[in-house]
Amino acid sequence: MAYEMHNLIINNSEKLFGEINIPGDKSITHRAIMLASLAQGKTQIQNYLISEDCMNTIKIMKLLGVNISESEENLFVEGRGINSLSEPNEPLYAGNSGTLMRLLSGIMAMQSFESTIVGDDSLNKRPMKRIIEPLKSMGAIINSNNSKAPLQIKSNKLKKPINFFSKIPSAQVKSCLIFAALFAEGESIIEEIAHTRDHTEKLLKHFNYPIEIIDKKVIIQGKKNFNAKQISIPSDISSAAFFIVAALIKKDSEIIIKNVGLNSFRTGILDVLIEMGGDIKILNKSLNGTEPIGDIHAKYSKLKPIKLSGDIIIRLIDELPILFIACTSCSGVCEFFDIEELRYKESDRIKSMEEGLKKLGIQTKSTQNSFKITGGKLNGGIVDSYSDHRIAMSFVIAGLVSEKPITIINTLNINTSFPLFYSTLRESGVQIYQS
Repeated sequence: MAYEMHNLIINNSEKLFGEINIPGDKSITHRAIMLASLAQGKTQIQNYLISEDCMNTIKIMKLLGVNISESEENLFVEGRGINSLSEPNEPLYAGNSGTLMRLLSGIMAMQSFESTIVGDDSLNKRPMKRIIEPLKSMGAIINSNNSKAPLQIKSNKLKKPINFFSKIPSAQVKSCLIFAALFAEGESIIEEIAHTRDHTEKLLKHFNYPIEIIDKKVIIQGKKNFNAKQISIPSDISSAAFFIVAALIKKDSEIIIKNVGLNSFRTGILDVLIEMGGDIKILNKSLNGTEPIGDIHAKYSKLKPIKLSGDIIIRLIDELPILFIACTSCSGVCEFFDIEELRYKESDRIKSMEEGLKKLGIQTKSTQNSFKITGGKLNGGIVDSYSDHRIAMSFVIAGLVSEKPITIINTLNINTSFPLFYSTLRESGVQIYQS
């Protein structure tokens, strides 16, 4: 159940304890629904994420003619093959999800009919040039608002394969082009400057689609139908990160988070927290379909300062806001470089986090692509989430250890990725109040 809390008050709770279950992975849920919609036959998707972002994906695929039915634990998607989508009778609303807008653009760019993809106010301000230009080279006709949404998209008759080198380390760009390549006439090659999460590639292999991975290069054949297969989605490590950090910084806390996805391109947050001295253990490792999973045991620890740059940033880009909160508990200065991509998320996350931390009494310093945090006591105060779910949840966790109450303005967007966030906190012993 989602909670409609616009403003939230939290202060110095009791310790966290017990076993915690986190909902399904958002990144994988988006991709699973889209690929199942293009497969032939009925795909059962287990443990899919029920959130605003993923519900928008379901609604869009239904508008494109896909038969989808839902139960509390499973999603059933009846695909009719790679060329089965039909023209929608309204704009396709991606809400707050950059993943949805960019991946969907890859599909729509290769359809014979025209479609319009639009987001909320925040998403409509995010950069789309990074996908528009390569999609145009594949034959797409795209009209945009100065390289931002709304995007009016259709394909010309020639659906060309692509040989593309991405200078931006972005799984969304890569996956957008992989989706487009499914419809292209021939072989496409997509190469990255650095490794990014590979959920799309793993799912295509799961569907036995002809795709080859050579280091940072994806080679994919177009115009190949593939059959439905059951998909089981692990718990979301990005959502688990809030509880891991909470346990590490709240004295006497100790938790176990069950069945968390441990994709090697997503576990940077664990590697860094362990390097900082975090008492974290991975238990019961196994393989959940295509993805490794395990139980994460986290226990209160005294954390040490860290200095990060380069490829590790890509492996924890979504977890940086909550990592910044962990840094406040360190004795010393934490430094982050090569993080400019944070400025183009649901909010300018460097600006949002710096403003909030300063209001809570923490010393910070930023440039366009770097951020420094000096550890210290969180004094309490009022912070604005800027309608960014990860900013809101990060400051909720800060409130667990603050000297005085923290009020977080505009937390409704937590529902985009983790509607059960509040109830999961309460189950682990935390008290939350609505202002």
